[in-house]
Amino acid sequence: MDPIDLDSLFEPWNRTLGEDRTAYRNHVERVLRLSTTLAGGELPDPVAFRVAAVHHDLGIWSDGTFDYLDPSTTRAVEWLREHGHADKTDLVTALIQQHHKVTAAGAARDAVEIFRRADWIDVSLGLRNFGLPRGHYRELLREFPDAGFHRRLLELGGRRALTRPWSPLPMFRW
Repeated sequence: MDPIDLDSLFEPWNRTLGEDRTAYRNHVERVLRLSTTLAGGELPDPVAFRVAAVHHDLGIWSDGTFDYLDPSTTRAVEWLREHGHADKTDLVTALIQQHHKVTAAGAARDAVEIFRRADWIDVSLGLRNFGLPRGHYRELLREFPDAGFHRRLLELGGRRALTRPWSPLPMFRW
């Protein structure tokens, strides 16, 4: 068995994710598939990408915050250290911390930029596609349905805007 398959990465968080588990799991699957496509068919570092993908938004649920980049990074780094992959800490940290960067995080083929673009494609429902055919994204949505993921993001974002209007989207980076 692959020691870093998605099921084993999600296992500790299934209860915490609750009713959002399928929605988030499908988002992670779409981000990984999009990353693979943007990378030309093979991820630059499959371990780092899988760990980052599972943890990149996890702080929303694990720490109950919409300011989730640091908690998500902390959870990922803990996993890396506990499972003998501490050497991947810098890359996983960059993948998570930069995935909501509004501007490019490097050249198109850089690992961090690949992950950033993949997440943007999914969060924007394929509207921001970085040259990827729209049909490719629609196919991914058929295979891994939204299951309320985008609705949940809107709910959380709306709640954050009402309670902290001076900081509605704290995860964005410039």
